[in-house]
Amino acid sequence: MRVSITQSQHRHIVVAEWFKHVVLVCVSIALLFPMFLMLVMSVKNKEQIVFEFFAIRPPFHFENYAVAFEFISPFMMNSVWMALASTMLTVSVTALAGYAFGKLEFPGRNVLFWILFAKMMLPGIMNLIPSFTLAWRLGILDTSWPVILFCAGTSQPFWVFVMRTFVAQQPQELFESMRIDGANEFQIFRYLAIPLLRPMIALMSINVFVFVWNDYIWPLVTIQSFEKRPLTVGLAYLTSAYPGDYGMLTAGYVIAALPLLILFFISMKQFIEGLTAGAIKL
Repeated sequence: MRVSITQSQHRHIVVAEWFKHVVLVCVSIALLFPMFLMLVMSVKNKEQIVFEFFAIRPPFHFENYAVAFEFISPFMMNSVWMALASTMLTVSVTALAGYAFGKLEFPGRNVLFWILFAKMMLPGIMNLIPSFTLAWRLGILDTSWPVILFCAGTSQPFWVFVMRTFVAQQPQELFESMRIDGANEFQIFRYLAIPLLRPMIALMSINVFVFVWNDYIWPLVTIQSFEKRPLTVGLAYLTSAYPGDYGMLTAGYVIAALPLLILFFISMKQFIEGLTAGAIKL
C-alpha cells in the first residue's frame, strides 16, 4: 500500500534531515577539535605554543616525535604486554563464566551471579587498599602481575553480566540438539557458544585493552621499578624530564594514542557488531 506524502510533509522531512546532519557535524567537530589541537601542538616548540597557539605555520618540529618515542618506547612495550595479557585472561574467564551462568545448572548459580552483580555497584576506588594489601601478601608487587590480574578482575563482573545475558537469550534448542548429538559441554562451548559470542568478545576485548592501556593509578602504586612501569606512568616521567615542553608532551600523547586508533580501525566492524548485538539482546 502506497502512502502519499504531501509537499509540506516532504519539506518537513528534508528540514529534519538537514538539522540532523548539522547537529552530527557540530558534535563531530566538538569531539575532534581537541585532537586537532593536540596534533598541532605536537609539532611546535615552547615559544610557538605560547605566542602562536592556534597558528599553523612552519617551522614544524617533528623531532618532538623522535625524542618522545625514544623516551616512552620501553614503557609502551610494558603496556602492550599488560594490556594483551589482561585482555586474554578476561576474555577466557568471562566467556566461560557467561556460558556457565547462562546455560548450565549447578548449585548456587543464582547466588553466585547476584554476588558478582553486586560487585558492579562498588566504586573501584574502594578496592584500592584491599587490592594493594592482597598483592603485597601474594608477593607480586613491583611486577606486571598486579596490573594483569587485578585489572582483569575489575573488568569481569560487568562483562560476565553481559555475556550471561547474551547467552541466556539464545535458543535453548541449539544447545540441546548438540547434547543429543553427543557433544560434551566443552564442545558446545567451543563450536556453538564462541561463534555466537564473537561480536561481544570483540567488543569486550577492545574495552578491556583500552581500560588497561589507560590505567594510571593502579600501576603507579604497585610497580616501583622505573623500567617496569607502563606507558601512562612513562608519560608522567616525560613531563618531568622536559618540564614546560608541551610540544614534546603532546607528541608523546599522540604516539600513545596511535596503537588504540589502529586497534579500533582494524576491529571497527566487530566493534560495531558487538554494540548492535548487545543493544538487541540486552
